[in-house]
Amino acid sequence: MSFKKTITTTIALGLLTASVLSTNVVSAATSSEAQEAITANKNATNDLLKQIESANTEVIGLDQKISTNASKIADQEAAITKANNQIESLSGQITDAQKEVSKRTVVLKKQLVTLQEKSGDAVSGNVYVDFLLNSNDLSDLVSRSFTINKLNQASKEALDDVNSAKAKLSGLKTEQENTKASLVATKTDLEKQKANLESLKSEADQKQTALSQKINDNKDELTALQADFDKASTEEADAAAKKAADDANNANNAKKDTPQPTSIDTPSDNKGGTSVFGGSGKVAGNSAGNSYAWGQCTWYVKSVAPWAGNNWGNGAQWGASAAAAGFTVNHIPAAGAIVSFAGGQMVGSWAADGTYGHVAYVQSYDAAAGTITITQGGMGFSNPAGPNTQTISNAGAFTYIHN
Repeated sequence: MSFKKTITTTIALGLLTASVLSTNVVSAATSSEAQEAITANKNATNDLLKQIESANTEVIGLDQKISTNASKIADQEAAITKANNQIESLSGQITDAQKEVSKRTVVLKKQLVTLQEKSGDAVSGNVYVDFLLNSNDLSDLVSRSFTINKLNQASKEALDDVNSAKAKLSGLKTEQENTKASLVATKTDLEKQKANLESLKSEADQKQTALSQKINDNKDELTALQADFDKASTEEADAAAKKAADDANNANNAKKDTPQPTSIDTPSDNKGGTSVFGGSGKVAGNSAGNSYAWGQCTWYVKSVAPWAGNNWGNGAQWGASAAAAGFTVNHIPAAGAIVSFAGGQMVGSWAADGTYGHVAYVQSYDAAAGTITITQGGMGFSNPAGPNTQTISNAGAFTYIHN
């Protein structure tokens, strides 16, 4: 399988995965269903983030390959330009050599013609022959013959040298032309690779965009699921508190001949809400000491509100547990009350743990602004043992336990 096919297949599978992960927004009727849907949403988002990381690594790698490829193409273009210059230079030298060959050939021909010219005043009528016959003696004859042969040989050698240079230059030119052809072929191949890499990068970019869009869709889905969870948790807490209050009233009525009305403690600054979960007959159970783990939000609240029970469970369970113990539990903010947050419910700018929830102690309530100022503990703070002070709005949306 080619490099391009391999990458294209990977991208196609990635996009298919993103498509499979795309689901309709889930609507949950119970808090447990909402929590399961929230967990599934977060897991899907984590998978998408991993795919985006992989796609980003892929894009970075392709960018590096494209850059390297472009550098190689530039090198090839420079080498081709150099080869063209050398070919042009050699062509000029070959042309000059050809001119020199022609010039020397003419000179040699003239010399030969001169040697063969006729002379009316000479003995033989031939310049070359007369030159020899006019020798004074044998030694002079040999000397004259040697001189003529030497001149002829020098002219011939000069012509041979020029022809040899011309042949050598022609060979160099052919070699450079072959080199240029090879460089052009390599450049063409690199340009094809560059086009493939740019196509792959475009596909990888599209994959990243699709995955990012899916993450945004998941965020919208998560917001809706969180709203379902908050609603279901509140309804379930209301139902549990009502059942606990009804059970407590039924138990009290069974011991009395005449049924007595339930006494409800209502904080004086009750502008935050009106619904009541539990009533009188406070039975905190074992409230002595502090049995909660140090550094937890429950430990801090128990330390500042010792009237709270030791067996009320996690922060999200305190409302139902307090109502079952006979404490007044409602949505009415008040200073000195304990405030309980459902799992995943927003505490100002951050969310309570999706499973355990959170509890804090109400220091003050601003009815006009609809805010409460709380102190709290927990391992997520720089001071786990508290107090960690925070002011939050939408005070009527939380569950309050009154002593």
